[in-house]
Amino acid sequence: MKVVLVLEHFDWRKGGLESWTWQFAQLLKRRGCEVHVVAFGFHPDSEKETGIIPHPLERLRSRLKRAEALEQYLLTTKADVIHDMGAGWYADVFHPHGGSILATRAQNRLRIPRWRRLKFWTTRREREIREIELRQHARPGAMTVAVSEMVKRHFEELDHLPAEKLRVIYNGVDLEKFTPENREKFRDSTRAQLGLRNETLFFLLAHNLRLKNAAMLIRAMGTLAAQNRPVHLLIAGSDNTAPFVRLAVKNGAASRITFLGPVDAAQYYAAADVAVLPTWYDPCSLFTLEAWSAGLPVITTRHNGASELMTDSVQGYTLPDPANHLALASRMEALLDEPTLAKMSTAARELALKHSFEKQADEFLALYREIMNKK
Repeated sequence: MKVVLVLEHFDWRKGGLESWTWQFAQLLKRRGCEVHVVAFGFHPDSEKETGIIPHPLERLRSRLKRAEALEQYLLTTKADVIHDMGAGWYADVFHPHGGSILATRAQNRLRIPRWRRLKFWTTRREREIREIELRQHARPGAMTVAVSEMVKRHFEELDHLPAEKLRVIYNGVDLEKFTPENREKFRDSTRAQLGLRNETLFFLLAHNLRLKNAAMLIRAMGTLAAQNRPVHLLIAGSDNTAPFVRLAVKNGAASRITFLGPVDAAQYYAAADVAVLPTWYDPCSLFTLEAWSAGLPVITTRHNGASELMTDSVQGYTLPDPANHLALASRMEALLDEPTLAKMSTAARELALKHSFEKQADEFLALYREIMNKK
């Protein structure tokens, strides 16, 4: 089976979408597929490390121009299935990891001061992203994969996309890379590097700290710090941390928070005790799944599609309101209780075992075969 994967950057360092595609390409190769990747940027070692066949295109400034370039190039590509992560509008499978553009806008507006909202959502970039999404929905015979029931509902209610053009396939996780067994390898040494002793370590990995609501998490840490709780927070990712460092100082939590840049997360899951993602919007957080796989309970919100997979108070906690930092602090405090933490950690790993990357690949390969049969 010849599969063409399409995205902006084939580089695991860029974010969740890119990391997922990097892993998925390798898994398809192991399943015997001939994997081609069409993108505007590649990791220097992508071909050697993944075994894919790269098709680099010249990067144009406009997203619409890039989508047009993708269409022209893909028209000449003989493939069994073209699987696009949201970059263009010519594909058999559209897999928007960011979910619905309209839902993203609505949730983003909640965190923005009212006087900025009109300006924020009239940018050229947003108009172009929406145009690409509309043309994806209009493509005959194409299937849109929603990564959660929440995202499927958004596409049905906001975009009026018919059910027959939608399929739900939840994100999967690498159960071998993210495992509780890593604690023996990394936990003590990593915590020593961070200067930790017996503190409960909370962990957030995000490349968009505003959307993932790091500010509310920092305020919750300020509340716990004021109560002199034995807690520490690790924030990792590629976003600009300067505003959040200032916020930590303002909330009296600076000494309780460590900011890192992009990291190979496995050792930090091993060092941590609890994952926290008080997000305004996340279609189906890979961070959440990786944390469960590593044996970490997760505190998140109902706006994270991955929360559909968990039971509140079993594998962690689901918050109804991302803006309530006191409720978040209360849930974090509950996990300072060692028996509660241990019980939830076990349940977290058990949940992850039901959502492996292999299972997700099986579902995509079944969809590919369905599409090929229709062709």
